[in-house]
Formats: sequence, structure tokens, C-alpha cells
Amino acid sequence: MATRHSSGTAAVGYARRSTDLQERSIPDQQAYVEKWAREHGFRIVRWFIDDAISGTSAKGRNAFEQMIAAAENGGDFKTILCYDISRFSRGGTNETGYYLHRLRLAGVDVVFTADGIPEGDEGELIQGVKSWQARQYSVKLARDTIRGQISNIRERKSAPGGVAPYGYDKQHLTSDGKLLRTLRWMPDGSKQEFDAGGKLLRVIEPGVNIKKAKSDIIRYVPSTPDRVATIKRLFDLCIQGYGLHSIAQRFNSEGIPSPGGQKWNTARIAKLLRNPVYRGAIAWNRHTMGSLFGLDGEGKLRPKRGKGWKRNDEADWIVSEAVHEPLVSAETWATAQRAIAKRRADGGKARPTKRSLLSSLMVCKRCGNGFTTTRDRRWPGPTGEGYRYYTCCGYHRYGKSVCNVVSVPGTALDAFVLQTIKRILVGDHKTTKKAIDAFVATMLAPKAVSHLSKGDERELDLLNRKIKATVAMLADPTFEGLDELRTTLADLKMKRDALDARIKAAREPATPTLSEKELRTWALSQFSRLDDLALRSTVELQDRQMIEMFVERIEIDPEAKTGVVFLLADLEGALRHGSTRGPIGDFMGNHEWCFYGWRAGAAHVFLGPNNAVDVWSIKKVNPQSMVHLTEKPVELATRAMQYSSRPGEHVLDLFGGSGSTLIGAEQTGRKAFLMELDPLYCDVIVQRWSRFSGKEAIRVDAQGARTTRPKLATAA
Repeated sequence: MATRHSSGTAAVGYARRSTDLQERSIPDQQAYVEKWAREHGFRIVRWFIDDAISGTSAKGRNAFEQMIAAAENGGDFKTILCYDISRFSRGGTNETGYYLHRLRLAGVDVVFTADGIPEGDEGELIQGVKSWQARQYSVKLARDTIRGQISNIRERKSAPGGVAPYGYDKQHLTSDGKLLRTLRWMPDGSKQEFDAGGKLLRVIEPGVNIKKAKSDIIRYVPSTPDRVATIKRLFDLCIQGYGLHSIAQRFNSEGIPSPGGQKWNTARIAKLLRNPVYRGAIAWNRHTMGSLFGLDGEGKLRPKRGKGWKRNDEADWIVSEAVHEPLVSAETWATAQRAIAKRRADGGKARPTKRSLLSSLMVCKRCGNGFTTTRDRRWPGPTGEGYRYYTCCGYHRYGKSVCNVVSVPGTALDAFVLQTIKRILVGDHKTTKKAIDAFVATMLAPKAVSHLSKGDERELDLLNRKIKATVAMLADPTFEGLDELRTTLADLKMKRDALDARIKAAREPATPTLSEKELRTWALSQFSRLDDLALRSTVELQDRQMIEMFVERIEIDPEAKTGVVFLLADLEGALRHGSTRGPIGDFMGNHEWCFYGWRAGAAHVFLGPNNAVDVWSIKKVNPQSMVHLTEKPVELATRAMQYSSRPGEHVLDLFGGSGSTLIGAEQTGRKAFLMELDPLYCDVIVQRWSRFSGKEAIRVDAQGARTTRPKLATAA
């Protein structure tokens, strides 16, 4: 306990508040400490205050660091008065003890006025315990906050806090879906608030937050048409091959406003392109900013190493798909991510502007480097900009220690490659028209049907029998090695699906995916673009992409002074290989059809949200944990039920399968009626339900006799 000082000993006060919800506000702390100081003979000469700053670390607490520095530099005080030890630090016994030790060496005491810590060994022990308690309070608060955030994203489908992503506004809804308000962020940081009818109520100044009830749900809705158009154009340019710098330059030159009103830059462009919100998803934990914990994608906490901001792996994101209206399709978003990854891998070769036609395709056989474009401006050349050469990057960057001078006349090589492409495409047909006719005829000709052997049929039958036997063993909960059986079932299913696809492909002859008119138009456009390119001196990104359809690479041998152009043999190969071709049926299916309707004459009842979309992105069941060959995720069933029925109502599923509908009904309070012909799968359904619910299953036979199946000990 501090002793009384009659002379009014000089002291400083320290106060800290984490948030505006803190129990003790800054004025409250100051009033208590000043009253205590008067009663014990201290005179507070000034205050050091950290407002709205966490105490889990001293880093970032400017006033705290200034106070420590002033004490160690012989300040005008020998005592620091603080309300309690949690205001001083929540960093645990190590951090708190470290700063108390530094102050003690500087001859400065720290008094925690509300804690009443006595002097001596007893006080030192109590101080350590209170420091540990302060730290544990922060740990528990962090865990509870993280758990609440995960629930908001996964269960309530409520968007995270903060500024709405550019292109979206934020809506506040009650738990039953009633719209309360819409917020739109402006470039200066202010917010426009609209009522449920879309009427502007007020403009909120920057930094002022709007309180919401804990039960409220946050949803994103498309913002103004110009912002939505900017996002769509951003993704289109990325997919076309333009890099972050080129897109930023274009937007700035066109005067398109950025989210914060500043100039567009590569960091801002990258942040928008990588955000899954634009495909209709909400995501949390994309970054780690907390001082205590990190989080993985399964929601498991892990101690955070180091302080400050950190980008998390995509596998650690907490994501819910199909929550709001997307601004771009999921396919467009995924294509943009692949384009970004390809540009990163290609390095400088991916630059979309100010590049020559062939520089991204050329390789030096001596040093393995690519080629860049240089100009000899001593002579004006055909364009007045000097003669253009392709020069080995090894020599250009590093000199003769890597490669000797290798320069290839640019205009001459471009003309040679264009003429060679056209000559190869025309082939023996003498004219462009005849070459196109032959190409169309080849593409439309029926493809030969693959030979189907009886061995394939027998193997398929054997795999199906093995799968059925494995499922039967999985139905026995007492069987040891269930994990190994699930792995075996996944392998068998994979082999069965591959063989089944091969058999179907052999039975059904391939059909052309483009019409005769589309094929002819495409082929004619390639010849026209080649002719046009031969006459132009400027090169666009689309021109380089077209050449890459026909040319795999160009190898330059500086020793022999020769080069080899590796070309695709014909138009058919270019069509299948080309990076700019239209869809020709080479994509894997990414959806299954679900038919939705109601009985003729009945009222149309839809209970889903007003922004429900017709594509549901739901994570598939892990094949190794499947108990049925075509097992569906429970979320698929629960979403359908919630959109079309109320709690307590009946749900009918005539193809019970693995019982996902039954589990979904149990989760959502519906009464499910299932039918399944296979007795083995009936057992799987019953066991799965028993594990999930912890209840006993009752079997009723044809005579009405009821028998109870023992409740399983473990819950799934």
C-alpha cells in the first residue's frame, strides 16, 4: 500500500481504454486516481492517455511508450498512478514485469490505486496474480469474439464489420429479415444512410459508427450502377491479360473514382480482385490483425507468432458462399485468380502493353533467357522510332558474362513468323477458302467410336459389387478399421467413375460443339487478323494472344545464327490450344440440377431471403468420409427445407440414400419421411441419425410390432 506524502509528491497519471464499451471510461479513471492522489499526498503534474487501444501489447500505445521514455530520461516525477494493473498492461506477467523492472531501475514507482496491492513480498505475489488475471481476461475475450465471428459468418450469414467492399452497400436487417437501413460509403469516408424505402435520411461524418443490435444481420447489396460497372470491368480487364499496373493506369487516365478518392494503385486493384465477396461470398479471417490468436479454416485457434498485420492462406479463410448477389460469376472470379497467378509465373513476359509481337515467345539456346526489344535510334526506321531488334535478356541485363550480343531484326522476324503461320494453315489447299472448307469439314465429321471391350463391362460390374460389399461393412459400427474402409470406398468409387465415363464416351460418338457457321467465322477471322497484323506497326495484347495460339516457342541459336519456330500444325490444333478461343465444351460440370415447384392450384410459398440465387455453392462431402456413393451435404437439404417449409412441417424424401434429409430435418425442426429400397442403406441412415441425435431408433415391422434399436455410444 502506498504511504501518504504531505508535501504533494509529483506524479503522473496513466489511463487507457480499449473501446468505447469499456466499463471504466477515461474520465472515470482520472477522477478516481485524482481523488486517491489528493488523499495520499500526491500531485499529478500531467496525464498520459491511450484511448481506444488494446492493452495486450505495449506496441502501438504511444502515450505509454512516451511515459516510459520520460521516466528513463530523468523526468519530473518519481511515481506513476494508474487505476488498476489491467489499465497498465494486459500483456501477462512477463510483459508487465518487464516494464515495472525498467521503471524501478529508473527510480520510478507504479501505484495501482484501485487494486490496493501491499508492499513487500506479499504485494509482489498479488501483483503477479493480478497481471495473470488481466491477461486471461483478454484471452477469454479474444476467444469469445472469434467464436462469435465464426457463428456470424457460417450460421447467421452476416457480413463482417467495417467498410462495405467497393461496389456494394451495407444493409442492416432484423433477425426476421426486416430491412432497417442501408449505408453507402463515400470517397471522403462519410456514409449516406437510407431508410427501408430508399430515402436518404442523413450523411454521417467520417469516423462516426452506427450502433446495431446484436441480433441484427448485415447483408451486402449492389451499390450504384457506376461502381458495379467498374468492378465488372476490372475483372474483364484482368481476364483479358492486363496487369494490376496497367489497369490502375487506365482507370486513373479515365478519371474513374477509387474507393477512397485517391489515385488507383496496384495494391488497391489486387485487393479488389482477390476479394471473394464479388462472387457472392462473405469471408472472414483473410488477414490476422489480433495480438493473441490466429485461426485456421476449421475454426481452431492457434497462438499468433509476432505482432501486426498478416495475410492468411486461403485455406484458413472462414467463408460462406451464395450469401448475396454477386457482381461477377464464380467462374469469372476463378478465371481472374488464374490470370493473376499466370502473370506472376510469367514475370515480365506477361506485360500487356509496350511489348513486341514475339518477345514473350523467344528463348536464347545459349543462356536460356528470353528476349526484350531494343531500338537503334541512329536510324529512323519505317516508323520513325528507330530500327527495332529482339535482344537476348541475358546480355541486355548482365553483359557478356552471361551471353554474347544477340540481336535479331524485329520487323523481319515478325514478317517471317506471320507468313509462316499463314503458309502452314493454308497447307496443300492453295487458297484460304479451301483451307477453311477443309477445316470445317474435319471439325464436323463424326469422330470414330472407341472400341468397347467386354472386359470393361466385367470390370465395371466387379467394381460395383466391391463397392456394395464395402458399404455393407461400413454399416457395422463395431467393425474395426472404419477409416481404412472409407479410404478403400473412395478409391473404388474413383475407379468406377473413371471407367463409367470411358464406357459412356465409347458408346456415344462425339458431336461437334460449334456450328458450321461459328467454325467458319472463327477460321476466317484468324486469317483476317494475320493479314491485318502484317500491315500494322503497333501491337496490342490481343494480337500477341492470337500469335500464342499458333506458336509454342521460338528458339534462337546465337552460335549457328539460326532460329526454329515451333508451330501448331493446323487450325484445329490452334482452336483447341488457343488462349482466346470461345467455350467449346471442354469445361467440367460444376453444378447439379434441382427442380423446384409446387402442386398445381396450390399457393406459391417461398420462405427464403429476397436475394437468394439459383446457384448454391456448397462444399462437397469428403470422399473418404462418405457412407453412400452419391452422398449429398446436409447443408443442401437444410437450405431447401428452410426455403420451402416451416419448423414442424413434413418433408418427404423418396430416395433416402445416406440420410442427409433426415439429419437436415433434425437440425431445422422438421418431420422427415424417407424411403430407401436398399436395406444396407436403411441401416446406414438409422445409425447416422442415432449418432447425430443421440436418440434411440424404433423399428416397426409389417405387423406393427415395435422394437428399439440400442442407442449408439458415440455421436457423429
